[in-house]
Amino acid sequence: MLQCNNNLRLLFLSVLFVSCSSNKLLFKKIPENLKIENPEAIIANGDLLDINISSLNSESTAIFEQTSMAKIGTVRTTEARKWEGYLVDRTGHIEFPIIGSLKASGLTCFKFAELIKTKLEEYVLNPNVRIKILNFEVSIQGEVNSPGVFNVINQNISLTELITRAGGFTNKANPSKVLIIRNTNTEIETKYIDLTSYEFITSPYYFLKQNDEVYVRPDTASLAFDFGILRNSSSLALLASIVTTILLIVR
Repeated sequence: MLQCNNNLRLLFLSVLFVSCSSNKLLFKKIPENLKIENPEAIIANGDLLDINISSLNSESTAIFEQTSMAKIGTVRTTEARKWEGYLVDRTGHIEFPIIGSLKASGLTCFKFAELIKTKLEEYVLNPNVRIKILNFEVSIQGEVNSPGVFNVINQNISLTELITRAGGFTNKANPSKVLIIRNTNTEIETKYIDLTSYEFITSPYYFLKQNDEVYVRPDTASLAFDFGILRNSSSLALLASIVTTILLIVR
């Protein structure tokens, strides 16, 4: 009889917490030698580009720089460079000195740098062009310990790295249903990701894109406590009464 009572108690606890505990294990059954390509960031509308041009003759490249002559030779902070960056407009173009309008959206920084380099060869001997996205940021909120907006200097960050930078999951997190909100220039795209399965690693959402927003949902048990019947004291009392009655019957 005691064993029966114990089983009922365990059943009651399982109803409350099984959904939580079963979803805490990440990356189940990861195969060996799994390889994924490390993508290069794609320039998108609204990006701010830091375009650095150099050559053996610095005077020949000075006219193509947004930086004023007074600032040449000084160290520019990231925020200062943002004020001097090239904004990719809603049509995907930037306005470049002398050359004019150039299509940037949809290209990697490397390919766009090669395009500018080709255009510059008419004016500059052996130009060198380096491009970086200045406002590459991603955000995360919900059940993580340190939610917020994170600047990505190297323009490459995975979903798991973002979660680590945000202090990891809280005890209430549901890693099997993590929402990603992505702006694809023309529309907003939403996708739920299951971090308990290794398959998401090979999806287009393992590596985040600039301005991605991530929301980590609470698990079912936490929702029950916070918003469901267990938040209501009368409902909780009723549930306890039912369990007690069952225990008395089986004795």
